[in-house]
Amino acid sequence: MKNRFITLVLFIILSYSAHAGITTYSFVSKDWISQVNATTCDGVADGWVCDKEAYSYAEGYTDAQGRIYGRGVSVKTGTTGAGATSVVHFENVRIIDINFCQNTSKGKGSIYVQIGDNTAHELVINRPAKGQGQYNRDTTIQVTTPESGKIRFWVECTENAININTISIRSSNSGSSPFTTDTYQLVTHIDQLQDSDQIIIGVYHPTVTKIMGYFNEEVSVNNIHAIEGEYSDDRMQLTANNDAIYTLHRGELDGEVAFYIEDNIRYESAYLVASGGKTKNRLALWDKLYDSGTYGNYGYWDISIANTGEATIMNLGNSIGKYLQYNASNNPPLFSCYAELSQTPVCIYRRVEALGDTMAIIAPLTNFGTVLLDHTVSTGERNITINANRLTEDINASLKHNQHFQLSSNTIDRDGGQLTISYSISESGYYLDTLVLQSGDVRCEATVMLRAVAPMTIAQAAQSTDHETIYLDSVVVTKKYDSYIFIRDTTGSMLIYDTGDGTGHRYGSGLQQGHVLRHVVGRFRNYYGVPELSPTQAWEIEKDKVECPPVIINQLDSSDVCAYIRIADAAISEESLLSSATISDVSIADKFDMGMQYGSFRYVDAIVMIVWNEVQLWCVAQERQTSDVPAIAAPNMLGVKMLHNGQLIINHNGVYYTILGEKYPL
Repeated sequence: MKNRFITLVLFIILSYSAHAGITTYSFVSKDWISQVNATTCDGVADGWVCDKEAYSYAEGYTDAQGRIYGRGVSVKTGTTGAGATSVVHFENVRIIDINFCQNTSKGKGSIYVQIGDNTAHELVINRPAKGQGQYNRDTTIQVTTPESGKIRFWVECTENAININTISIRSSNSGSSPFTTDTYQLVTHIDQLQDSDQIIIGVYHPTVTKIMGYFNEEVSVNNIHAIEGEYSDDRMQLTANNDAIYTLHRGELDGEVAFYIEDNIRYESAYLVASGGKTKNRLALWDKLYDSGTYGNYGYWDISIANTGEATIMNLGNSIGKYLQYNASNNPPLFSCYAELSQTPVCIYRRVEALGDTMAIIAPLTNFGTVLLDHTVSTGERNITINANRLTEDINASLKHNQHFQLSSNTIDRDGGQLTISYSISESGYYLDTLVLQSGDVRCEATVMLRAVAPMTIAQAAQSTDHETIYLDSVVVTKKYDSYIFIRDTTGSMLIYDTGDGTGHRYGSGLQQGHVLRHVVGRFRNYYGVPELSPTQAWEIEKDKVECPPVIINQLDSSDVCAYIRIADAAISEESLLSSATISDVSIADKFDMGMQYGSFRYVDAIVMIVWNEVQLWCVAQERQTSDVPAIAAPNMLGVKMLHNGQLIINHNGVYYTILGEKYPL
């Protein structure tokens, strides 16, 4: 080990135990084995004894909106009556919540719950609305007069299947709570970060489960490996992981607030640095915070945090790679520093001490993300968990503005519970409200937000500010190479820079020239004059491709950036400069690995780009001059632009097309 690395030290996580009013069991097998949080019950001191085995168990899935579906133990008609009995004798049971799902459009019967020797409670499960049954949701038994005893449940299924995911019991001797141990909470504002906070760096993506591990020279000296993390369903909490905890310090650099991040758990003293210099993407750990002629103030970081939790962690040194991000495309996935915000964003979780006997309400941020306005009115909903500690009164719930968002209930149990927030909007814009929760003198506020965007043209999108979400509809692919996808519509051209969905998969896998894309959504960036979209979700691909001829041009400037063009009667020198009758010495490069040649050509097809603030052509195709081919083709033999009734038309070999490649009757 190099001398900048210090000897490992031991670290122990301390936690606290406290009484709470709710216990939630998650079932993980068809014979009703369960776990509380991440701890599997032993079936002796806690858990459930199987009375009748179910059909199967499925871990389920999470959709793009973060909704869980298909999770739980499946009881089908052939295994009707399947169920189990609790090991624990519960005192003064007030409420039992059951999280369940069905088939997409089928599944009915009853769930029975008996507490001790009392009369069984019946929950009737009706056939779901079409296309909605697979989503996990809660149903509740309200016990009018508290009952005590062991709890027995069983499912009588009369159609298809009913899946039981979790059972939550509120009683005087329930013992599990999110407040009984220290937790790592998502940071949604920079002011939440305090000097000497213990933090974990996670991934800002609804389905990615990785977190940043510790620097290990035996794995890599240039980056930090990604390890598995345990996120809560709403992504607001992380389970503590000794291999991922760092200490954040709040300092000062040139009179401004700056942060430095220390690993004092595995090392006596060591700091995160961006050490890539002028050419590399690197993230490492060094033993000192000192200024370097090569790296500058490489141990200091500027941190900004959106109210969604997305964090921008930028190194203040001289390295070209300065933005700390998650790279899912690498094998294995890793965390490193990059020159641009081109990889998956990160987020920060800070350690929050257990509340003990403190009365409290905690509610998560509700972020619906970007909503696409394809219809007159767009609607949606999201279930959130309201956690409570030591309350003596039920919780009143309200919205400050109550214009575009709605609540499923204005009252939540004193031990917490589920709340559904819905929206109904018809216009583009940012929508914000505040969820207010109050029990006696205890008050909690949480943000509710979404951004609605309507379809825009490429020309409109190109006027967006950096990192703004844009929504394109009906664009055609003109050229694709690796992560570069060039598109156009009737108003202009743009680059889709496809770094993937955060899981190592690229959105544009399998795309070809002529594919028509719909519902293209992502973040905009003007990258040194190149209008660029980084996709944030999958798009739709129309079944049939369209012809996509290049557009012939006689002049070339920066307004043509990303356009798929044809230059007639062109010559390329050995210095990789292209010239024609009207174009002089423009740089051309073989970026698409086409095997570009030098000499004179009947035409050259290319993509127009800007590199280092200069126009550059990326060669796509060439056709040599021959004795039997005219040096300059007739205008109707090439993709010639023209206007007809205000519509931009391309004449290609005597056939007329729109700029999307659709034939145009003329």
